[in-house]
Amino acid sequence: MMLPFMPQPFSLVVAAACFSVLAGPAADAAAAEPADAEYAIRWNARDGGPASLNETLRILQTRATRVRRFKIDYYDLPSTTTTPQGFSVILRRRVEDGGRAELTWKLRGDRALADWACPLKNSPEGKAELDVTFRGEDKVTRSFSYSCTSDGPDLAASELSATLRECASEMSRQDAGKLKIEEWRLPGNVVIIDVSLSGKNTPGAMELFRKRIAEPLLAAGIVPSAESKTELGGRCK
Repeated sequence: MMLPFMPQPFSLVVAAACFSVLAGPAADAAAAEPADAEYAIRWNARDGGPASLNETLRILQTRATRVRRFKIDYYDLPSTTTTPQGFSVILRRRVEDGGRAELTWKLRGDRALADWACPLKNSPEGKAELDVTFRGEDKVTRSFSYSCTSDGPDLAASELSATLRECASEMSRQDAGKLKIEEWRLPGNVVIIDVSLSGKNTPGAMELFRKRIAEPLLAAGIVPSAESKTELGGRCK
């Protein structure tokens, strides 16, 4: 019997990193890495491997416990927007079918930050995370992301003088415990399947994702994409 995917406890515990929301991001090469991480692998459905969410679930020997659908838009920020060297800013609106709309501001770059600032008013506490993307069984890319979210996307975008891009993407998500399997329908009739798991930034968590998720999908013939969902979905052509 297939059961919802649930990660096992990890024996190695990393002390939580502390991040303050201050006026003006500051980079610190010696800053501690975030305690939390998201492990992911994604592929273009036309390049091989499972081409649907249900087929992906079957290969991973699990089943969905929740199904949701979203419309995803991205914004351009004014040219005067400043970021630490090696970082970029992502501004994304997500609208759930029959549900709420939200705006997420994300700062993503190549190292840990000691301090960062969320520009969204009335946003709950921000999130610091290490993004680990598998590009093969033993090849991963790492990036650091710092984000916050507002439930009032239109007002928040206006306060940032952001301009909505002309194109949009559609995303279907099936949750299997803490595992998320997403199908992104992007501009240009591109279909991307993305599988991710949030956990702790530990070797044990990464090895769990490698063995339980990455290896079965690679064996099924996927060709991992090196690009992020933002890079793929943010292009209108």
